[in-house]
Amino acid sequence: MRRKELGEQTREKILSTAKRLFVEKGYFNTSIRDIAREAGVSTGALYHHFESKEEIAGEIYQRTLSEIHRRIERSISEGKTAEERVKGIVRTLLELAEEDRYTMEYALYVKHKEILDIPVCSAEPFELLKDFCKEEIEKGNIKCEREEICAVCLTGAPVRLMQLKWDGVIKEDLRDYAEDLGACVWASLRA
Repeated sequence: MRRKELGEQTREKILSTAKRLFVEKGYFNTSIRDIAREAGVSTGALYHHFESKEEIAGEIYQRTLSEIHRRIERSISEGKTAEERVKGIVRTLLELAEEDRYTMEYALYVKHKEILDIPVCSAEPFELLKDFCKEEIEKGNIKCEREEICAVCLTGAPVRLMQLKWDGVIKEDLRDYAEDLGACVWASLRA
C-alpha cells in the first residue's frame, strides 16, 4: 500500500473514531489520547494529521453537513411532485440514521455551537430544506405560511423516530417506517 493511501486510511480512522467518541462520551469528555488509543494510532500520528481536537470536530462537522445536504438534495431532485419530495426527504433522513447512526447523532446531539460556535439549524441542510419549503409554498403545494415551520415539520418527525430507535423503544429498522411517516408528514403539509 502506498504511503499516501495509508495516511488517508489513518486520517479516516481518526475521524470515524472521534465521531463515535464525541457521540458516546461527549466532546468535552473525549481527549486527544482517547481518540488516538481507540483509533489505534500514536498521539504523534494523530497530531501529524490534525492540529487539535477542535480541528477534528470541525472536519467531522463539515463532512456531516455535506453528507446530509447531499442526500437531501438528491431526494429533492429525484421527486417529481411535492409529495414525492417530502416523502423522499423523510425516507432519506431515516435511511441515513440506519446506515450511519453516528453521523445523525453527531449532527443532532453534539453541541456544535459550544465547540465551533456554529449552530446546526443555520447550517446548509436546514437552509436547503427552508428553500425547498419556500418554493413549494410559493407554488401552492404546501400550506404552511413560513418555511421555517415547514422545515421543522419535515425534520421533526423523522428525528423523533430516530430518538425512539436509539432509546430502544423502537426495535425495527427505521426504513420500515418511511412510507407511513412520509405520508403523515405530507398530510400535515399539503395544501
